[in-house]
Amino acid sequence: MQSANIKIKEIRARQIKTNLPNPIQLGSYVMTFRTFAHVAVELADGTIGNAFGLDRSAPTVEAIKKVVIKGYQDIFTGDPISAYDQLMRQAGPVLSAGAALRGVSLVDLAAHDAVAKHEKRTVMDRFGKREKSVPKWAVIGYPPSRGPDEIAWEVQDAVAAGAVGVKLPVGLTPELTRARIEAALETRLCAVATDLAWSCRVAEDAVKIVGGLDLAWVEDPFLPGNMDQLRRLRSLQSSPVATGDDESHLYHPQALLETESVDIIRLDATCQGGLSRLYLLNEFLTEKNIPISWHVYDSWHSQIAAILDAPSLSVEYSAPGANVDPLQELIFANRSKTVSQDLYGWKMTMPDLADEVMALAGGAKWIPIPN
Repeated sequence: MQSANIKIKEIRARQIKTNLPNPIQLGSYVMTFRTFAHVAVELADGTIGNAFGLDRSAPTVEAIKKVVIKGYQDIFTGDPISAYDQLMRQAGPVLSAGAALRGVSLVDLAAHDAVAKHEKRTVMDRFGKREKSVPKWAVIGYPPSRGPDEIAWEVQDAVAAGAVGVKLPVGLTPELTRARIEAALETRLCAVATDLAWSCRVAEDAVKIVGGLDLAWVEDPFLPGNMDQLRRLRSLQSSPVATGDDESHLYHPQALLETESVDIIRLDATCQGGLSRLYLLNEFLTEKNIPISWHVYDSWHSQIAAILDAPSLSVEYSAPGANVDPLQELIFANRSKTVSQDLYGWKMTMPDLADEVMALAGGAKWIPIPN
C-alpha cells in the first residue's frame, strides 16, 4: 500500500470556530460554539489531503505544530501506516493521549486522503476494499432542550432520508431525557439509542433513565475509566451498553474489550490514532467480534468500516442545521454540488472556510443520506 517516494511539502493546522445559531445544552453544559482542528497535508506535487475533528477546546493545533508536524514530515515516504508507527515509537509517551493523539490522528487521516488522491483512488481502494452496507443512523434531538412533542417529526424525517435508527442526546434533566426517548420509541419507525454524555455517576443513575426501555444501546453513561459501573449497568438492565467514541488514549479500546465492559464499542478515528492505528488493531478487533458503532464523521468512518474486517453496527449522520457536527453538516448539505469532484481520497470536498464561521441555521433539515 506504499506509494513510492512521496514527499510531503507542508502540513498545515488551524482551529476553525463554528458559532452556533442556537445554544446546545447537554445537562448543565452549555455550548454556544464548537471548535475544530483542521489539518491539510500537501504533497510535493500539490495534492492536498484534509481532515478535521472536534478539538473540545483542547490545544490540538498547538500540539500538531509543536510535536507532530516535523517528526511526521521527516519520516513520511509514502505510507501513512509506516509513518504513524515510526512516529509513535519515537515519541509515544508525548503523543499517546489527549490533544497530542488527536493531532496525530488528524495528520494521519489527512495523509491517507492526500496519498489516495495522488493515486486517483479512494482510501478504500488502496486497501483493496469496497464499501460495505453499514446501517445508517441519524443523530437527532438537537438542541437537547426540545421537548418530547418535537421528537416524532424528526424521527419521521430521518427515516424518510434513509436512517435505520436514531440516537438522542441527554436532555436537560433525567426526566426529560427519558420522555424524549419514549417519544422516539412510540413512533415505532426504527430502532432508538441514547447518548447519556457522561452524565451518570453510578449504574443506578442510568437505570432511572433507561430502565425498562427497549433500546438499541445506551451510550457513554459514565466518565472514561468506570469499567466497574459499565459492567454493573449491563447486569441491571437489558439494553446493550456502548462507550468509547471520544476517549483519546492508547488504552482504548483494548481496556474496554479485555474487561468485557461493553456490548458495543464506540470508535472515532479523529482522536484514537487515525486510520493507521485502527488498521493496526484490525486483527484484535476482529477476534473480539464486538460490534463497532462509529462516532459521526461519516466521510472517513464509512470507508474505515469497509477497510476493517471487524463488524460495524452503525455509521452516524446529522442533518444540516442540527449542529451536532457543523463542519460535516456543511459538507453534507453541499454534496449535491460537489459530487462530480468527490471521487478520490475520503470522497469529500473541504469547504473554503474562514477561521471563524457561523454554523448552518434553521434547525435540522434531513436530506437523503448519501450512499
